[in-house]
Amino acid sequence: MTDQTAQPVDPAAQEPAGGVSRRRLFRAVGVGAAVAGGGSLLAACSSGIQGANSTATSTATSSSGSGGGTSKEITIGWIHPLTGSLAGFGAPDNWVIQQIQQTAPYKNGFKIGGSTYTVNIKSYDSQSSVSRAGDLAKQAIQSDNVDMLFASSTPETVNAVASQAETLGTPLVCANIPWESWYVNLGGNPAKPTVKPKYVVMYFLGAEHLAECFIPMWNRIGAKYGNNHIVAAAFPNDPDGIAFRAVFPMILKPAGYTLDMSTAYTDGLTNYTSMISQFKNENADFFTNVPLPPDFATMWKQALQQDFRPKLATVAKVLLFPTDAYAMGSEVYNIATDTWWVPTLPWHSSFTGQSCMDMADLYTSDGNGQPNANISNYTLFEIAYKAFTSVNDPHNHDEVATAIHQVVIPDALAGPMDFTSSKNPAPGVVITPPVGIQWQKGTTYALEAKVVDNTLLPEAKITGDLLPTFS
Repeated sequence: MTDQTAQPVDPAAQEPAGGVSRRRLFRAVGVGAAVAGGGSLLAACSSGIQGANSTATSTATSSSGSGGGTSKEITIGWIHPLTGSLAGFGAPDNWVIQQIQQTAPYKNGFKIGGSTYTVNIKSYDSQSSVSRAGDLAKQAIQSDNVDMLFASSTPETVNAVASQAETLGTPLVCANIPWESWYVNLGGNPAKPTVKPKYVVMYFLGAEHLAECFIPMWNRIGAKYGNNHIVAAAFPNDPDGIAFRAVFPMILKPAGYTLDMSTAYTDGLTNYTSMISQFKNENADFFTNVPLPPDFATMWKQALQQDFRPKLATVAKVLLFPTDAYAMGSEVYNIATDTWWVPTLPWHSSFTGQSCMDMADLYTSDGNGQPNANISNYTLFEIAYKAFTSVNDPHNHDEVATAIHQVVIPDALAGPMDFTSSKNPAPGVVITPPVGIQWQKGTTYALEAKVVDNTLLPEAKITGDLLPTFS
């Protein structure tokens, strides 16, 4: 069993892997991704969207002014994809809410300025729709009078919510979106990160971390099975795809790899014959992409039918969760991807002291199957608690927004959170580095995600050997 224990890349380093400066790395993103990010700056005009589900015992009431609920009640709204093509991202979210409601702060109320505030959690299903996510954000802010919002799981959900929260002045904590897509959508330039969103913060990784996660795996497979250093890449014409098209070449070139990119394609494409033919003609040893999950299932099936069989496939945004992997059956064997949370990480709940492994075991014993990396969404609630309990008035959006930018939690379930650190790549961004995992034929389960590379996150234990997708 191989243990890759290189030191993690400092997110704030001016010279990331391969000696590429951050300014050079994101110069193209600041221009190109702005187009995609702008597409998510929705003018959500539907004020009648329904879909909020209150999951606390108290009931939110409308109020005027800067906040929601009654004077002794805090309302938190969470917009996330519980159904639709991105449902795998939201699969553990209701379970996470159940766990949160059992913690002392959320069960007994937040103690703020000598008073105790009950906490009402409202869940909003985006149904994996960009427009619906924006509409729900507007509903939550203007009709349901939330005191804080959460948004999680890909730009298709998060960017529309972030745009509304920043425009309408409501504190928002985001997770599960590459930081570049998030930052550009809010008007920032990753190459010169001087813009500080007033109401919005996030924690996750960036496109550059995925490139830095995949390269060590390509190197190891290449050393054993041959390496022509050509990587076939299928990136869509959406916020993630445009960011990856800008970032990946800048990191891969100094590492000795050539990126053979297909033409940017439209999400939902059903025929990938031309790009597969291109990859075969180039004889690419490796393959990478960042598609919507249903698109990858179609793409990969056609690749196998046309006998495109790279030595290692390393994909992003797909096969992150057991449900998506099982849907592809044996076709998913030995495809590698990234993950930002695994049970072996040494982090803990700041509420209960439960470890990552404790939470993973509980998730499984509760009948949910293999752990899902978005158990880490638990930390949305840790950040909210820390912010609310540091203010005088939890209904004052400006005061709470200032507080979320000051949150420091040395040990949270998703990892250390420090929004004040000079090492953060941009204001309001905390990086949670990824590890490389690979879906292999399992023993306990038919398919199991093995941690095969921990170059960027050595705290995660290696649990399997890296295998070629095709040898």
